[in-house]
Amino acid sequence: MAIRWEREQVMIETVTGTRVSAWALAIATCAMSFAPASAQDEAAEASAAAAADADANADASAGSTGQAIVVTGSRIRSSFDQPTPVTMLDAERLDQRGITNVGDALNELPSFSPTQSPATAGLTPGPGLNVGGRILDLRGLGAVRTLTLVDGKRFVPSTTQATVDTNMIPSILLSRAEVVTGGASAVYGSDAVTGVANLILNRDLTGYRVNGQLGITDKDDNFTRQIGAAGGWDIASNLHLVVGGEWEKADGIDACRERDWCVDGFTIVGRNPLRAGQQPTIPATLIVPNASVWSADFQGVTTPPASAFVGRDLPALRPIDGITFNNDGTPRRYQFGSYANRIWMIGGETGTPAEENVYFDFPIVSPTERYSTMGLLTYDPTPDLSLELGVTLGGSEGRHRSTAYRNIALEIQSDNPFIPRSSDPTLDIPTILAQSGATSFTLGKGFDDVGPVQIEAKNRVFRIVGGAEYQIGGGWVVDGYYQFGRNKFRSDLRNNTITANILRALDATTLNGQPVCRVNADANPNNNDPNCVPLNPFGYANGPLFAAAADYVTADGFQTSVTKQHVLAANIAGTLFEMPGGPVGVAFGAEFRNDSLTGDTDPISKTGGFFNAGNGSAISGEIQVLEGYGEIDVPLLRDVAFASELGVSAAVRQTHYKRSSDFADSSEVDATTWKLGAVWAPIEAVRFRVTRSRDIRAPNIPELFGPQTIRTGILTDVGNGGVQVIVPITSGSNPELRPEKADTFTAGVVIQPTGGFLSRFRASMDYYDIDIADAIGVLGQQNIVQRCADGDALSCSLVTRDANNNVTNIQDTVQNVNRLIARGIDFQLNYRQPLGADNALNLVVLANYADDLITVDAVGATERAGQTGLRGGTPPGVPDWTVDATASLDIGESFTFNTHVRWINSGFFFPTFVEPGDPDFAFTNPNSANTNSVPSRTYVDLMATYRMDLGFAERTEIYFGVDNVFDQDPPKFPGANGAGNNVLFNPIGRFFKGGVRAKF
Repeated sequence: MAIRWEREQVMIETVTGTRVSAWALAIATCAMSFAPASAQDEAAEASAAAAADADANADASAGSTGQAIVVTGSRIRSSFDQPTPVTMLDAERLDQRGITNVGDALNELPSFSPTQSPATAGLTPGPGLNVGGRILDLRGLGAVRTLTLVDGKRFVPSTTQATVDTNMIPSILLSRAEVVTGGASAVYGSDAVTGVANLILNRDLTGYRVNGQLGITDKDDNFTRQIGAAGGWDIASNLHLVVGGEWEKADGIDACRERDWCVDGFTIVGRNPLRAGQQPTIPATLIVPNASVWSADFQGVTTPPASAFVGRDLPALRPIDGITFNNDGTPRRYQFGSYANRIWMIGGETGTPAEENVYFDFPIVSPTERYSTMGLLTYDPTPDLSLELGVTLGGSEGRHRSTAYRNIALEIQSDNPFIPRSSDPTLDIPTILAQSGATSFTLGKGFDDVGPVQIEAKNRVFRIVGGAEYQIGGGWVVDGYYQFGRNKFRSDLRNNTITANILRALDATTLNGQPVCRVNADANPNNNDPNCVPLNPFGYANGPLFAAAADYVTADGFQTSVTKQHVLAANIAGTLFEMPGGPVGVAFGAEFRNDSLTGDTDPISKTGGFFNAGNGSAISGEIQVLEGYGEIDVPLLRDVAFASELGVSAAVRQTHYKRSSDFADSSEVDATTWKLGAVWAPIEAVRFRVTRSRDIRAPNIPELFGPQTIRTGILTDVGNGGVQVIVPITSGSNPELRPEKADTFTAGVVIQPTGGFLSRFRASMDYYDIDIADAIGVLGQQNIVQRCADGDALSCSLVTRDANNNVTNIQDTVQNVNRLIARGIDFQLNYRQPLGADNALNLVVLANYADDLITVDAVGATERAGQTGLRGGTPPGVPDWTVDATASLDIGESFTFNTHVRWINSGFFFPTFVEPGDPDFAFTNPNSANTNSVPSRTYVDLMATYRMDLGFAERTEIYFGVDNVFDQDPPKFPGANGAGNNVLFNPIGRFFKGGVRAKF
C-alpha cells in the first residue's frame, strides 16, 4: 500500500505545484477522519511512510507548514487542519464491495439516506420522475440540501428536483469522494446546508483500466451488467489526457408478487367511523397482511354509501350492494371477509393482494440503463500556469409503472346497456333498482383491463468546463473556471387515463338499439363527443367495443425539461503573515451562476385532464446568482506545552439571487452565510474540532416555477371520523417560497495514537446539530389532515372540503414548513492487525446515532428519528442507529476476502401511532394502532478477490461476491410498493455478482 500513498502524493503535487511531505499528508488525512472507504491499511503505514519521507526530505519537511494542501471543506491551501468533519471514500471501497456506481457506495454510509434510487421510484410517481437516479441525501433532510461537486466545481443538475445524479460521473475515473458532514454554504454556496459531496477524479491516470461485472438475484431477476474502460496518456511532457466511460443496465424487479415478503401485502386498514356514544373494540388503525382492495375490484363491485360503514365491522348492505361479476360479466354475490372499510377488506374472496391491488402495482426496483463518459485534458504551458478542459457526456433511462384508473363510487344509470342480467332476482340489478325505486347505483372498479400508466424517463447530460490556475508567487495562487452544462429530460407516460373521457364512456345508454355515450344521446348537442366509445365496466375486458373504448379513454402524455447552467468563478488564495502556529491562510473569490429551466407538456396535461400523477406542465424559470466570499485560517500555536496545534478559522459569503419566470412575477433575494471553526490538539494523538455556521438554501427553479400535478392518494381522514378515502392531491411548485436558513453546530474529537501497537488504531466522534428555519418541503397528505385536526391553521388552509365535510383536494405543494432539526453523532473506527509477514486484517466501522429528526409546525414537533417504517404520503425518517462495518483479510498479494455488515436498529413505523404497551394507548385514541414496532435488520455481504499475473497486464483481478448472504427480507410493514421500506431496507434479496478488473 505504500504505492497508493505515493500516488496520492503525486496527485496533491499536481494540484498545488509543490511537493507535500508525508507529515503534511498525514495531517490532511487526519482532518478527513481517515475515511471509511479508504484503503484500510493506509492508517498503519502512515507513520512508516512519514518517517521514510522525512529522512529523505529533511529540508522540505522543515518548511512543511507553509506548503499547500487542498482539503474539501475549505478553499484555503494550507497545512492548517480544518475543523469541519470530512469523510473520505476512495475507489478501493467500490472495488471491495463490487459496486459499480459511486452513488450506491456513498449511500451505504450511515450519514446518507438513499431516498432516491431505482428502488424508491414508487415514492414520487409522476411526469417529472427521474427513474433510476442515484441522488445523495445527507442526514435524511432531503437531497436538495446536499451539494454535489466534481473536483470542487458545480455539476449541472440532472433531475427535475435540481439535484445531481451521480449516474453521470464514471466511477472508473473516481479517485475518491470527500464528504463534508456539516454546513458549508459559506465556503461552497447555496445547497450545502447538510454538507458537500465532492467527487474527485483521477486526473493523473496513465495506462489503461477495464472492468466488467455481471449480477443476478437468486430469484433470477434484476440481471445487471456493467462494463467500463479508462485510459490516460502523456501526449507531451506538459500535456496529459484522461478519458473514461462506463455502461450499466439492470432489469429490475417487478411488483410485489415477485417476493414472498411482499406478495401478501401489508396495509393500513382504518377503523370505520363510530356511532355516537359507541366505544371502540379495536384500535383506530390496523396494520395487517392479506388486506385487499375490495371496493376497486378488477371485475367491479356495487358499493354502499359511506353511512353503511358507521359503527360496523362490515357494511350494512342494501339489496343493490355487494354484487360483483365474473370475468364474463355474470353477476354474483361478493364474499366479504371479517372486516371491511370503504377501501380495504381483511379476508374474503379477493385473491392474493399483490396480484389484485390496483394501488400497489409498482416495480420493486425499476429497470434502468445508464452510460457516462468523461474526458479531461490538462496542459502546463509554464511551471506556474496550469490549464484544463473537461467534457462530460452521459445519459440514463428508466421505466416505471403508475397505477391504473380506479373509482369506488362510479354512478351507473339504470338504462346502462351493459348492466348484466340474472335469472336470480337478488342479483338482477334492473329488478333490484325497480323494486327500490332507484334510477342509479354506485360501482367500484380498478380498471386493470384498461391498464396502468407506463412511464419511461430519459436524461441526457452534456457538460464542458475549462479552468486555469496560476502561481502568482509568494505562495499566492489564483484559479478560475467556466462551466456550461445542459441536461435534457423527457418523460413519456403511455396509456394514461383521461378522466373526463372515461367518465363519459362509463355513462352509457342506448340509441337506436346500440350502446352509445349518453352525451351523444341527450338533448344537448353542445356536449356531443363523436369520438366517445362506451366502456363496459362489468367483468374484465368485456365486449366487442372494449378495444375502441380503451383507446378513447387513454392517451399518451409527456413532460420535457431542459436545464442549463452557466458558472463563472474565480478564487485567490495565499498566506498573509506568520503566526506562532504557522502562516495565516486566506482565500477569497466571486462566482456568477445562471440556472435556467424550460419545459413543455402535452395539451391534455395542460388542462389537468389525466388521472392520477399523469399531468405535466409548461415550465419556465431562471435564477441568476452573484456572490462573493472570504475565508481565513489562523494557526495560533503549534508544538507548545498545552497545544500540539491550536487554530481558528472563519468564512463569510454574501449572495444575491434574481428569480424570474414567464409564468410568475420576478423577485430578488439577498442572503449572508458565515462559518466559525476551531481546532485544538493538546497532544499529537488527540484532536478536538468545533464549527458553528449559518447556512442557506434558496429555492431552486423546479420548486419555484416547476410543474404542478394532480394525483390521488389514500387518506385516513381524521377530520371526518377517521374514514379512509381516496383524495385528489395537488403537488408541485410554489413561486412564493422563501430561502431556508440553517444554524449548524458540530463538535468532535479525533484519536490517532502515533506509536507502538496503538498506531494501528484510529477513531473519531462528531456531534452535529442542524436547525433549519423556513424549511422547504412537502408535508404529505396524511400529515396535513392530521395537523389540521390538531389545530394548525396553515395545514387547514391546504385542505378543501365539500358541504358534507368530504375532502375534495389537498394542496401539498412545496411550502416553507417552519423548522427541520437534525441532531446526532457520527462514529468511526479504523484498525489494522498484521498477521505474519504477508497477511493483514483491516477493520473499518462507521456508525450514526440520530438523536433527533424533527419537523416543527405551529402545533408542535413530530419526531422522525427512529422511524424505520414508511407510510405513503409522509416523509421518510431515519434509524436512530445505523452501523456499517467492513472487515478485509489480505492473504499475501493474491487474495483478499471482504466482509461487509450493515445493521439498522429496530424502530417505529409512524411517529404519531401508539401501540399496546405505550402509555397513551387506548382504543379511543385516534392514533392507536395494533402495532408500531419495526424489527431491526442485519445484512451481510461477502466478496473474494484473486489477483494474478497474466504477463500482458500490469494487474488483473477476478472477484465474486454475494450481497445479502442470508437473504434477509425487509420488515413486514406497509410501504410504497405494498410492503417494506425500500429507502432503508434491501428489497432485492440475495444477489450474486462477479467480474474482472485489469490495469495495463
